Parts: sequence; structure tokens; C-alpha cells
Amino acid sequence: MSTQSNPGLSAGAAPAAGAGLPGDPDLSAALERVGRRPRPPRMPPVGLKMRVKTSPLLRSLIPARPLVERAVLKAQALWDHSPEQRENAIATISAIVAGTERAGEVEALAREHLIEREVDKVFFWRRWSCKIDDPSAALLREALSSGRGVVLSACHSGAHYLSMRSLPAGHPKQYSVVGAWFMETPSHDYWGRRLARWRKGARGCPVPARGSFPILAALLARGELVYLLYDMPGSHETHFLGKTAMLADGTARLAVETGALVVPLRARRIGSRVWVQVAPALDARGYADAAELHSALATHHERWILEEPAMMTDPNGFGWDGGAGPQHWSRP
Repeated sequence: MSTQSNPGLSAGAAPAAGAGLPGDPDLSAALERVGRRPRPPRMPPVGLKMRVKTSPLLRSLIPARPLVERAVLKAQALWDHSPEQRENAIATISAIVAGTERAGEVEALAREHLIEREVDKVFFWRRWSCKIDDPSAALLREALSSGRGVVLSACHSGAHYLSMRSLPAGHPKQYSVVGAWFMETPSHDYWGRRLARWRKGARGCPVPARGSFPILAALLARGELVYLLYDMPGSHETHFLGKTAMLADGTARLAVETGALVVPLRARRIGSRVWVQVAPALDARGYADAAELHSALATHHERWILEEPAMMTDPNGFGWDGGAGPQHWSRP
């Protein structure tokens, strides 16, 4: 599976040839362009069975709890009766926890991972909503009221797409980096319906990944909010999850260059609801350089992931394309 499983990409690449720099007319035009959120596409028509399966309206009419319970039973049956599904879950968890203190729990965590994968489909195909606890909401408000740019830093753990919707009511805008495929016309199949769902549910303005660094830097410099995923492949050798991972470091470089705050957050399933947890902001001005901030983020996200490793998405399904394994995560 390619990065098409998720629209969020990291701004870890260098600016593309011809990308504007602050003050350039090209950059001004790009900022104006990304500030206009495109109209989400209509859900592409499909057969009746798939339409029912992938209809957020119909699925939202059913209480979440019985749907979650049904998903758990389905996952348990897959674990018991599908060697392929079981082996895939074990491979995923091995790639995540190998080299960590949880390396001895692979089989138990793999079974939990299969459950979380099926339960996640319940949240994805319903109306997107989440809860945020009072301390987390206070931390988020504090960062957003600082007058500085803010980077929300998440990983592919839990229903992370819902964490985009944790902003206080009335916050004007946020920006998220996306691959070119994200803006393609949805096809008349499951993937097309999934893409349309992403486009409808995602909050804020998409920024094309290619050449995004100067655009994001300009947005943060003027105090805007940017959502970036930390665990994407890149060129920065990082100690992450007990192994060497070649991660994108765009979050840290952007924050250091612009003096932005970095706010780690994660989405967690508790029963039949998703809660968003926010950590205190990391102030880029308090770190010696981007490498030190990048390392601090690695430590923070690693701790969160290892608390609930079963909730993490298969890394080879969101950009690593087979490069994430038990020994190391290599850039594909």
C-alpha cells in the first residue's frame, strides 16, 4: 500500500526547483492559492452493498457502541481463522515494537492491533467527531493564543484523522500537507469513496507536498496553524522505537526557522469514543537546533506509541512501502 492510505505528509523535503522564497511573488501567489479550501467532491456512486458500507450518513444513524462490538468480534474471528491476517498483524507489530521494552509482547499486541484496525473503520465511516479532555483543551488554547505559529505534531496512531478536528470552536483556519493524489478525482470504487470521505472530513486547507517548505514557513511566520505527521519517511537518521529510522524532519526545521510552537497530540480510543490528548508545547526557541528538537519529538511520540502500540497503523501502509521492519525503518 502506498502513501494513499493517508493524506498527511511531512514537509521534510527541500523546496522544489522554482519554489518561492519569502517576499517573492510566486510565494505570495502560492499562499493565496492554499488559503482557499477546495470544495470537497461528491461521494462517487457505487453498488448498493458498498454504498451502505461506506455511507457516513447511514453509519452515523447507528450508535457507535454496537458497531464497535461487532468490529471486535470480526477481528477476533480473523485472528482465529485467517493465517494471512494474523501474520500481517504480527509483522506490523514486530516492525513497531522490535528493539523496545515491549518486544516480548508481539503476539498479544498483534491480536489487539487487528481489533483496533477493524474498530477504526467504524470511526472513519461515521460522522467525524472526537472528545478532548479539559487539560488538553487548555493546553491547546494556550498555544493558539500565543500569537506565534503552531505546528500540531501527530503520528499515525489511533484515529489520528480525528485529531485534526480538536480545535476550539471559532479557530479560523489550519493547514495540512497532502500528496498530489489527494486532489485527484475519486474513482468509483472503495478507494474512491475513501478518498472522498477524507476530503469531506478533513478540516482546513490542503497544501501540496511538493515545494511546501517555504509555503509552510511563511504561514507559520505569520502565526498560522499547521498540522504535520511526524512518522513519515525522510533523510534524518533518528533513534525511534528502538531502532534507526530515516524520518522527515520538516516539523523541527520549520519550527526552528520560524520560532513556532510544536504541540504534540494523539487520538486514543476509549470504548466507543475517540479522545484527543494534547501535550505541553515544545518551544523551538528552547532548543539548540532543529536536530535537538527533532530528537525531543521522537522521544515524546515514541513514549506515547509504546503505551498503546496496537493502535498504530502499519507503517508500510502510510509511506514506508516495505521499508519499515523490525531492524530499521529505511526510506523507500
